[in-house]
Amino acid sequence: MSPPLAGGVSWPSLRLDLNESPYPPLPSVAAALQHEIPESHRYPDFLPDRTRGQIACHLGVVPERVTVGPGATGVALAVLQYAVRRAVDAGVGTPALLTSTPTFDGYPILARVVGMRFGAVDLDDDGSVDLDRLFGAITPDTAVVVLCSPHNPTGAVVNGGDLNRFLAAVPPHVMTIVDEAYVEFSETASDLHRLIRNPGVVVLRTFSKAYGLAALRVGYGIGTTEQITEVRGHEVPFAVGRAAMAAVPVALDAELELAQRVRSMRGERDRLTDMLAQMGVRVVPSHANFVFLPGAEGVAVGRMLRGIGVAVKECGAAGTRITVGDRSGTDRVISALRLTSRSA
Repeated sequence: MSPPLAGGVSWPSLRLDLNESPYPPLPSVAAALQHEIPESHRYPDFLPDRTRGQIACHLGVVPERVTVGPGATGVALAVLQYAVRRAVDAGVGTPALLTSTPTFDGYPILARVVGMRFGAVDLDDDGSVDLDRLFGAITPDTAVVVLCSPHNPTGAVVNGGDLNRFLAAVPPHVMTIVDEAYVEFSETASDLHRLIRNPGVVVLRTFSKAYGLAALRVGYGIGTTEQITEVRGHEVPFAVGRAAMAAVPVALDAELELAQRVRSMRGERDRLTDMLAQMGVRVVPSHANFVFLPGAEGVAVGRMLRGIGVAVKECGAAGTRITVGDRSGTDRVISALRLTSRSA
């Protein structure tokens, strides 16, 4: 139980810190998962080739251009392992990962796991990736650049034309990860097929966010056949479980239901943004399933929410990220802020 507010009001805890979907799996996906339970004593496929083929068919690419792993994080790890090997083979002593911060907490951890130096540049003041700043920070030791669009934690997107010009200019010794974990929530997504024409690019996507399958840990990467063949050399046997393999084709087929859920979450995101703005709280425009409250004021609002049992993500001094929940979750956030501001 969370601590009481003035007047004896108390709140149950609310989890809005991990960008999870507020909705359970779609009914058809839940049925597929239920059907898989009796087979839980059996191993999954040694490598996720069936799942790879299903994803490839959905995207309109050949399976050789798809790698699958335990969440987008697992795929990112495989890409970084290949990037390190590639850089070391080219004579780089300490390969580096370069990205814009604040960013997903996993990237500095993954860099450390594979022995990469972590390098970062600041985002623009509006929370977007500064491509010129990022490009200017590339050095001969840079093995991989990570670019998130929509960006985590701000929700900003990179203009498609600008992104393609950036990718075309990146030196050939550098790989680029384009992290599109939240792409389904964006109405201005880049053309996937144009992105993966670039020989050094791997695009990451996941079933954890819009599809609401975070616990199943399944994500994928798309790139050229040459790059993905190398990355697939780092796929871990049995890493994608039977439940994930059962869920993926059903989730991909449920396009209409997914689209409805995405519309609902976009609508709730806009509603939360508007209500916070009406309270005088600055919110960065978001194309994801979260909103970002920048600066010291955002940090203060986040700490206020955590003090009354609403779990949100504090991003250092940069601000606070709030996952978009369902309608009752939004009402809870706004009501809590109103009550705490009155009692302050």
